[in-house]
Amino acid sequence: MSGEGKGPPDPAQSAGVLIGVRRYSRLEPLPAVANNCRALHSAFTDPRVWGLAEDERCRTVLDPRSPDELIEPVIRAAKLARDTLVVYYAGHGVIDPHDLTLHLTLPDSRPDGPHTAVPYEWLRRAIIEHSRARRRIVVLDCCFSGRALGTGMSDAASLRTVASVEDTYLLTSAAENVRALSVPGERFTAFTGELVDVLTNGVPDGPELLSLDDVYRQVHDALLAKGRPEPQRQDRNQAGARPFVRNQARLPAPPQPPPSFWRRRRTGLVVAAGTALVLTSALALRWGAGPDQQRAGACSPAATLLGHSDALDTTEHRGRDVEGLSALAPTEGDRALVLGDNTPALLYEVALGGPELEGLEIENVTTLVDEDGAPHQGEEFDGEGLVVEGETVLVASESDAGPSLTRFRLADGRAVASLPVPDNFRPNVNMESLTVTPDGGSLYLGLETPLPVDDTYRGQNMLRVQRYTGSRGGDYRLAGQFGYQSDSGLSLVELAALGDEEFLALERGYVAGVGNTVRVYHVSFAGLTDVSGIESLGDAPSDVFPVKTLLVDLGDCPASGAVAKQEQINPLLDNVESMALGREVVDGEHAGRHLLHLVSDNNGSPRQTTRFYALAVRLP
Repeated sequence: MSGEGKGPPDPAQSAGVLIGVRRYSRLEPLPAVANNCRALHSAFTDPRVWGLAEDERCRTVLDPRSPDELIEPVIRAAKLARDTLVVYYAGHGVIDPHDLTLHLTLPDSRPDGPHTAVPYEWLRRAIIEHSRARRRIVVLDCCFSGRALGTGMSDAASLRTVASVEDTYLLTSAAENVRALSVPGERFTAFTGELVDVLTNGVPDGPELLSLDDVYRQVHDALLAKGRPEPQRQDRNQAGARPFVRNQARLPAPPQPPPSFWRRRRTGLVVAAGTALVLTSALALRWGAGPDQQRAGACSPAATLLGHSDALDTTEHRGRDVEGLSALAPTEGDRALVLGDNTPALLYEVALGGPELEGLEIENVTTLVDEDGAPHQGEEFDGEGLVVEGETVLVASESDAGPSLTRFRLADGRAVASLPVPDNFRPNVNMESLTVTPDGGSLYLGLETPLPVDDTYRGQNMLRVQRYTGSRGGDYRLAGQFGYQSDSGLSLVELAALGDEEFLALERGYVAGVGNTVRVYHVSFAGLTDVSGIESLGDAPSDVFPVKTLLVDLGDCPASGAVAKQEQINPLLDNVESMALGREVVDGEHAGRHLLHLVSDNNGSPRQTTRFYALAVRLP
């Protein structure tokens, strides 16, 4: 229903408080939040939009240091308002893993400490107990996980329970399990930017007075049209049907243009880390710079993109489609073996074509077969990890038939031996990463997703990496497990051993409408506790997990002319699943760095790309 009536809520009987946390000591800063609050303050106090009295009835609170500094302004505004009360919060949010309640963070809040943040229930109670306003509007620029929305979860975690306030209109920035976004070069978060746009520019075909429902639909449609997360609303007692603000599109043009910060650049997208860090699901948000802001070639201080190649995308070799490339292992020179996880399982010999991949081509292919010489059929084999041993290769399979670690002879592709798989890995079909130390003395097998007993914590996957000891091409025996925590929303898809307990780790994630996230970390397992005897990593102390150092986020690399077949924050990105560390660069501007090759798995989909990447990375 469109807004009807003589005017917006009485500004002399209304109040608003705009709360934003932009600076954090333990979480990523959110500089756009300050601009969110300033723009909303300007809109609400503009007599052409609403006309709240500046400072007296529209207060901005940036970086409250304590629960009292966050809640007290809400109580004062609640006592002041008789017509309409608006409470806005933007910043990191966390969900308590024990009772699934939402907490709003403060500058010194910790991602693993909901007790260092303010329970949303305190804010809700402050509004209930102190407000006599006819309408209460709560706007949260953050994401709720599926648990908070009650999708497949208990009713206690539902949106209605978490955020319910009588006569209240609740508006959130995204639906469950979807990452919030920011736009590089723009001053606002994606959600609040559209909200500001509606308030300041109006709706051309809308009524003279916009209701909250009118505003919601415009924000919703604008975000949806751009492939961004869809906002969520909850309307109690038809609070959203009443007039809210004047429609600027129906008013005469003002004599002066709006302030410059209302003019927002429309550039590419970047995944946010910030309005909700959910402790109970694989969801976290990241704010950062986009590819158009990078120096030519540089991805990070430790990594430079040398080139990428789609030469093998949508191609055939010996009458078979080249697709499903899931593992990469260097051989000699600028050559490598690449494993295809399709049926039958294929092992490609590939010439990488030099540091910039200019001559990338397939030179040969071998079909992997079982001990009897029969090709693997159907779902019985799904190769995901690859190690070259000389005349043999080891392949980790995560098929529905059961996980396996098999040695194949390169000469004819025949299986010649099997290595043991730990008992607690057997219910899991997500053995994804496989690497061997340079001396061949240790082999490491990593899971992509958690065991059922391990689950997630702070939105991060709690994973296991199995260590084997032995000799290259010979016997390997089980020798303990390490814990590993991926970034929120990401999975561990590859390891590359630098030494006995030192690695590069490749993490990857995907969100529909947003695209892929691909990050490479330096990780050390030195001195960590063997977790093979720990039934659930949820019960393990935090120091069983290694400290990670980010080397490169592929989304921060220059796009370099890449074209994406689906929505991506950077068209260079795709479903990267393979990684191999190559030779050291001995001359030129990258001398002393190492080549790092990545490969994306197109999964046989026309919306994904088979792409090779070459980077020069400086190892710690």
